[in-house]
Amino acid sequence: IGQTTGIMKAVVDAKTNKILGCTLFCPESSEIINTVSIAMKTGQDYTYIKKHIFTHPTINEALKNLFYQIK
Repeated sequence: IGQTTGIMKAVVDAKTNKILGCTLFCPESSEIINTVSIAMKTGQDYTYIKKHIFTHPTINEALKNLFYQIK
């Protein structure tokens, strides 16, 4: 979509790796948050999204970049 501005943040429990919350201020955030919501509601940890294969090109690919930031 050619837009490069925005911010994505997630809070992850260090012991369980569960996603506790996520804030998205970026293009198409209304679509991205659904993926995070599904992971949270089904009890997946953040690596579920980190290791997931997303169709290219899609905005959901940005989630991989977000969750790869976690050390």
